[in-house]
Amino acid sequence: MQAPMPITSSPLPRLLLYLFAVMAGGALLATPLFHLGQQTQAWLADTSLGDSGPGRWLLSEIKRAHFTRYFNRAVLISALLFIWPCLRGLRLQRDRLPSWNISATALKSFGMGFSLAAGLLLLMGFLFIQCGAYQLRPSPGWWKLGEPITAALGASLVEEFFFRALLLGLLLGSMPRRLAVFWAVFIFAIVHFLKPPEGWQISDDQITWTSGFVVLGQMALGFSDIQFLLAEFATLAAVGWALTQARLRTGALWAGIGLHAGWVFGLKWFSGLTFHLKGWLPWIGPNLKVGLVPLAVVLVTGWLLLQLLPRDQETR
Repeated sequence: MQAPMPITSSPLPRLLLYLFAVMAGGALLATPLFHLGQQTQAWLADTSLGDSGPGRWLLSEIKRAHFTRYFNRAVLISALLFIWPCLRGLRLQRDRLPSWNISATALKSFGMGFSLAAGLLLLMGFLFIQCGAYQLRPSPGWWKLGEPITAALGASLVEEFFFRALLLGLLLGSMPRRLAVFWAVFIFAIVHFLKPPEGWQISDDQITWTSGFVVLGQMALGFSDIQFLLAEFATLAAVGWALTQARLRTGALWAGIGLHAGWVFGLKWFSGLTFHLKGWLPWIGPNLKVGLVPLAVVLVTGWLLLQLLPRDQETR
């Protein structure tokens, strides 16, 4: 008699529990982290270390940091703390993990993704300048590329490993492919959509131990604005779809890393060159990732890359 096939339990409840724990942990950790930053600022100001190059840089960074920045760092720390127990409770099949081999094909895929994403996004941005939605700064830093490149590489490597290697690999091992793609795209979009409204902050003298949960409440308000929800959440979902399809098409992360890095680079560099004058939501928003026009550009970019990537490497 044939033994029954083992039933693979879905990792989705545990992944959602992990995301909840990360956000709640970040809300609790944000206030202690803020007070640690204030104490570090006072200590540096009273010592000779504050006069050194690194000390002056650290002081300037602390002075510029609002509470929401501490909240973001607290969420990152919480994610790192909870990732190990989360992975221990989940079983990830090795054949569901993408390849990390660096080859000529991998570098070519990375280059195609980066060039398409950054090129089309910046082309769209400069067309927005022509139509009056944005304006170049009085002294645009054309060669200030350090921060955009660092942010692009850091975000693309970390997020592609987490969302397209670990998360998608777990989902593919426990549910049909289309359903796995849907949940991978949805979780990616919801994580990136959750942020306070543009320009909202808590003043330093009003920080309490519950301030992190106030930030969470402000994040939830984004779902009450239907126009903004359509303008940004849809674009984030399109980004997640394109990155997921690139990973499935090639069986590796390099095309997605290039695509992701190109979008982050284009967004950061353009933001440093321009300032927003006016937008026409839901078509054009306050940055290059908000609006139905950016949504269309993201979809076209993803479609073009999928046409250029070799089809013979598509995973099972």
